[in-house]
Amino acid sequence: MKSQSFLYEKAGDLGRIYRKTGGGIFSYLELSKSNVLMLLVSFLLGRVSLFQGMMPFGVAFFAASSGKSVNRILMAMAVLAGMITGGAVGEVFTALAFIGGFTVFSKIFKNVKIKEDYKIAAIGLISGLIPQIYMVYLNGFLLYDFLMAVFYSGLIFSLIFIFRNSGLLIEDTKKKNIYSNEEIISMAVLAALVLSAVSDIAFSGITLTNTLGILAILIFSMKSGPGVGAAVGVIVGLVVNMSNPVVPPVIIGSYAFCGLLAGVFKNLGKIGACIGFIAANALLTLYINGSTQVLIHIKDIAIASIAFIIIPQKVMENTFGFLEKKSQVVRDKISYTDRIKELTVNKLNNFALAFTEISKTFNEISETKMVTNKQDISSLFDRVAEKVCKDCSLCRHCWDRNFYNTYQVMFKIVEALEKKGWIDERDIPKHFIEKCERTVEFVKQINNVYELFKVDMVWKNKVGESRGLVSQQLDGLSKVISNLALEIDTDIDFKRDLEDNLFLELDRDGIKVKDVVVYENKWRKFEVNIFHKGCKGKNRCIDIIEKSASQVLDKKMIKDRAECVFNHKTKICNLKLIEEEVLSITTGVARMPKYEGQACGDNYTFMNTGDGKYVLALSDGMGTGQKASNQSNAAISLLEQFMETGFDKDTAVRLINSILVLKSDEDSFATIDLTAVDLYDGKVEFVKIGAVPTFIKKSEKVEVVKSVSLPAGILSNIETELVCKTVGNGDFIIMVSDGVIDSFAKEDEGEQALIDYIDDIKSINPQGIADFILNKALFNCGKRPLDDMTVVVAKIWNRVH
Repeated sequence: MKSQSFLYEKAGDLGRIYRKTGGGIFSYLELSKSNVLMLLVSFLLGRVSLFQGMMPFGVAFFAASSGKSVNRILMAMAVLAGMITGGAVGEVFTALAFIGGFTVFSKIFKNVKIKEDYKIAAIGLISGLIPQIYMVYLNGFLLYDFLMAVFYSGLIFSLIFIFRNSGLLIEDTKKKNIYSNEEIISMAVLAALVLSAVSDIAFSGITLTNTLGILAILIFSMKSGPGVGAAVGVIVGLVVNMSNPVVPPVIIGSYAFCGLLAGVFKNLGKIGACIGFIAANALLTLYINGSTQVLIHIKDIAIASIAFIIIPQKVMENTFGFLEKKSQVVRDKISYTDRIKELTVNKLNNFALAFTEISKTFNEISETKMVTNKQDISSLFDRVAEKVCKDCSLCRHCWDRNFYNTYQVMFKIVEALEKKGWIDERDIPKHFIEKCERTVEFVKQINNVYELFKVDMVWKNKVGESRGLVSQQLDGLSKVISNLALEIDTDIDFKRDLEDNLFLELDRDGIKVKDVVVYENKWRKFEVNIFHKGCKGKNRCIDIIEKSASQVLDKKMIKDRAECVFNHKTKICNLKLIEEEVLSITTGVARMPKYEGQACGDNYTFMNTGDGKYVLALSDGMGTGQKASNQSNAAISLLEQFMETGFDKDTAVRLINSILVLKSDEDSFATIDLTAVDLYDGKVEFVKIGAVPTFIKKSEKVEVVKSVSLPAGILSNIETELVCKTVGNGDFIIMVSDGVIDSFAKEDEGEQALIDYIDDIKSINPQGIADFILNKALFNCGKRPLDDMTVVVAKIWNRVH
């Protein structure tokens, strides 16, 4: 304890000297667990040798640790000390030459812009090859020596990659939670090589290298499965074979097979893994030797198995838990997905069916045109008799004894009502007037009752029409739910490998990720959802995540929304990334109300719907002023909401039409001019409901898109016509309201005059084009607009990276 306190006191003195001198020769001499471990590993790797005394492991580890927080001089001394204690003589001088050459070349190529791992490995290859070639030259330049020199340098090149992937040399290892298979195997290689440095330690027939190697295989197989277990078995077999040349090479395959079977039996627990290892060893012994002479000694297996079993589970989780965290997040992802999807689809289909049935019911009871029948006529007669004839002394004579004649008179009166809408005494037969004591009151009541009857019929027709519109809305809602169920039921192509790779990449970048989902949507485009610990709105993580996702997917990925969706309950952010579109759109708008100071009756919108579509819409309300503005604004607001929710264009337009019809007892209608641009392939879809033509300005011509239909809100049933075109880089889509068209119609060429004017515009700025067209329209009508005027211009251009 005293000696330990003394060491820490001296370490503190060195630290104070370091701070006073500002570094110097004491750079990175601060004592830490990681530095001590690095020096120890350097010493042990320096002791490891291959055939003919070749010792590339220590110098390779020295090169791989370049840039790490450990003193390079101490590390070089540790490697050389290990080589000397391992019996090296000539290798010490080539190691010194390697260390010197690597240090010099690292300074020379410090600013070379290539990946750090490749640069260090290349410098290590050159630094190892030069002294080896020089030794070959001194020995007479024999071909065998030359090949061994190339092998030595190539081995250093490979070992640098392995060591830099091991946990000991990964930056911010303490922050890492997940390791890839490559990193896990690299750790196993490093551990096995360190273990081979003490291969000569044995007691009572038990070899330390074999025992610890078997223990490592059991641990890796238990935590990472049969694949990693077999790989670690190969590594341990190689180390055992290198440390004891007497052992046959078949031992490599034996350890690999044992690791494979131990991983297969891992679900049975620790005992199951041990049984799998023993069974594999027994099978190979009988198959290869045909006797009881085992390949791996049973003593070594027994000691390693006992040690493996008695290790507490808590220690296993704390020390080796990182080995199984790679798949832990997605392990249960598939188990319930299909069942949940099936339940959700069935539920949605049931909802859709229910709405369809309700829609059919409303449609069946909705009579948009009420027809007068005998029952209505009888009801009309009864009301008149109740008001006029009830107290008359001749009531029994007219309605009892001469019932037939009275009814004939009433039918003639109804004929007159249907022709004129009212009656007077001249429309009543003379014989009836001569007998009736209350003729004036009779005529007055018939006209009053008939007026009430007409009002009643109007409202019945209105109710019937409303039922039909509600039927349309319910039918549209049913279709939307059915489409949603169909979309959910579609097999989504989840990219498991990309999810794992992105998970690891983000973990390396210090992003604390909870889950990663990568899939291809129905348009075969990548979408990524990343659930990670929030950064409290600082958005520092977005750039890192976008860059990492783009590298892993080899696609330019951008965030779908302006910010993460933060769950305040779980403190987890959900960031959605989508593939960046091929095309982009820039817009310009110019508009002018008919009367200055009055609201413009035209309204517009443009938005990216998030599924690779860009939507532009223009609506012109009936008339001018605030009333027209309210009508067009209602149409645009509903269209925005429906499109963002995922409604298809046809359903959205039909629902808007039915809502405008139901909106008021007054005339309430608006045009709808809808344009949807596919930002991936440039296809454009146009839907026009009572709207004027749209123009596509290309470099060589101007295309016109037309469709004939009534505005929305007039008829309960409308038919939509879809027009498809294609646009490319530099094209312009120009949408105008009827006020602009009317101003050009005053010229001789009419609509062609506007086409020629658009074709002559040389500006490439969408706002400039919109201003030019509006100013020309105002000029045509003498600065006094004939109607509200609006021009919406969208420029399509390719994204450049």
